[in-house]
Amino acid sequence: MKKAGIALVGLGGWGATMSLPAIAEAGNLDLVTWFDANPETVNQCKAVIPVPPAASLDEVLDNPAVEGVIFIVPNHVHAPLAIQAAGRGKHVWIEKPIANTVAEADSMIQACEDAGVTLQVGHSLRRNPGMRLIKKMVGDGKIGEVATVEAHQSHRGGWTLTPEQWRWYNAKCRGGPLNLLGIHQIDNMHYLLAPSAEVTAMMAKKCLPCEIDEISHVIIRFKNGLLGTIGDTYITPAKTFIAVYGTTGWLELNLLRNTLTYFDSDGKPEDVPYTPINLIADEFKEFGECILTGKRPETGGAEARAAVAVMEAAIESARTGKVVKI
Repeated sequence: MKKAGIALVGLGGWGATMSLPAIAEAGNLDLVTWFDANPETVNQCKAVIPVPPAASLDEVLDNPAVEGVIFIVPNHVHAPLAIQAAGRGKHVWIEKPIANTVAEADSMIQACEDAGVTLQVGHSLRRNPGMRLIKKMVGDGKIGEVATVEAHQSHRGGWTLTPEQWRWYNAKCRGGPLNLLGIHQIDNMHYLLAPSAEVTAMMAKKCLPCEIDEISHVIIRFKNGLLGTIGDTYITPAKTFIAVYGTTGWLELNLLRNTLTYFDSDGKPEDVPYTPINLIADEFKEFGECILTGKRPETGGAEARAAVAVMEAAIESARTGKVVKI
């Protein structure tokens, strides 16, 4: 089986622990080389990665065997690194959000279009089989006419922040938990419903000394008139769910427990079974397919830009107290 030659850039955090097994599981990727700017991380990873690291990003991008680059790097460097890679003819996979601003997203999209390379963004949660089932069941009329949707995504990551980390700073992590967590749910809602039209939001600080807000609540009006709400914190125990309410029933997906529940018109619950998958491996496999066949990724630049547009509007709404149109 033909494989796409790729490089992995950024092995801190889940860059090593989750991406390396996912690359292997994808089945159509060949890890050619890898790079991390932190020498300590490089030394730790040398013992477990069978291919040698590159000495610099330029060495990665100069390697003719590297067809695409998987970037798992801080949000504020997404744009310059992706643009650099595209300029050298490399396909780009980058973690969500695509960037911190719509302007940065546009620059990345344009660079990849000009170079004729793939730009894929890691909005993985829509790939959960439970999400796929919700979309099908809604489309089949299982819950009648959709009335509204709500979601929540939180964990206690804020308690670990220090001034040495990029997530501490507003300039590098605009929107705090909405940027880090809730943007997944923005993408989920776009996947299930429709493009966004306008946004109202509030954000708050409560416990932490870092610059970023710790709590966000966002209301989205979609272009089809439906409303969606998203709540996030960076200080409370982990919770990730999405619920779609209809006129004759509703569906709730717990994305941490991988459980989908259907509630009928009387509120009677019924489990909807499904088999979980490795979401990262699934999107990496698609990246390989894009490189090898030229197909378009499910979450490319346009989809990722749409999520950032909502995040940017929410930040503006929280700052001004006004409804912000997309």
